[in-house]
Amino acid sequence: MTIIKTFEVQDSPKRFPKKYILFAAFILLSLTIVEIWASNTVVSFGEKYEKLSYLEKNLKIENQILENDIAENSSLRRIASKSAELGFSPQQSIQYIR
Repeated sequence: MTIIKTFEVQDSPKRFPKKYILFAAFILLSLTIVEIWASNTVVSFGEKYEKLSYLEKNLKIENQILENDIAENSSLRRIASKSAELGFSPQQSIQYIR
């Protein structure tokens, strides 16, 4: 008497359906594209910020130069020398009209 044992084919464990794998791949691809776009946007804003900072620095320097020129030109000695060059002289005598 021989005992013959037959083996039944067991089903392999359930795999994820293809649609879930495709969905995950689509999500990863979308997130990659969004990350690239965000990085590019941040870089372009950084360049604009750098240009604006440079312009602000130049304007502050120019304002300081102009303030110094105004202070120099509005000093009493400068005004007195300019008025003398133009022919103005100090008042010699004051005359009152009654």
